Amino acid sequence: LPGGAEAARNAGALLHAALIAGALEAALDMAVDYAGTRKQFGRPIGAFQAVQQQLAVCASEAAAAAVACAAAGRAADRRGLEDAGFEIGSAKVVAGEAAGTGGAIAHQVFAAIGFTDDHPLHLFTRRMWAWRNAAGAERVWARRIGEAVLARGGDALWPDLVARNEGAAP
Repeated sequence: LPGGAEAARNAGALLHAALIAGALEAALDMAVDYAGTRKQFGRPIGAFQAVQQQLAVCASEAAAAAVACAAAGRAADRRGLEDAGFEIGSAKVVAGEAAGTGGAIAHQVFAAIGFTDDHPLHLFTRRMWAWRNAAGAERVWARRIGEAVLARGGDALWPDLVARNEGAAP
């Protein structure tokens, strides 16, 4: 990879963040479909407000992971893998946290059946949870981001964020 070790580290993190985002989207799709077909008390469990609320949280986590990965991918396209560490690290943190919350919700919707060998949900969630630690867990990337911000100083934080949003490297 051009850029050496830093580019390789960032590539691994971006890859695993994207894998998490895709697996979470698949788990969400399964949970929504199941909630629409599984009946309890004469109606689909998806008709119950508590289940709807949990699925909404899962959907927001999946969307946040997808958006963070897309932003990191655009930053890597614009500036290269080595210079997109902030966005890639942010995507890894967001996707990792989404994996924890969203995966747990998907399993709550399915109850115990989601963990059985006969059901495919666990094929996504087990990998998703393992990918949280691959190429650095959330705490590793959060620390890297924090150290970079501290090194530039508090006065540079807002200008750096705005410059990243506009596509310029700080």
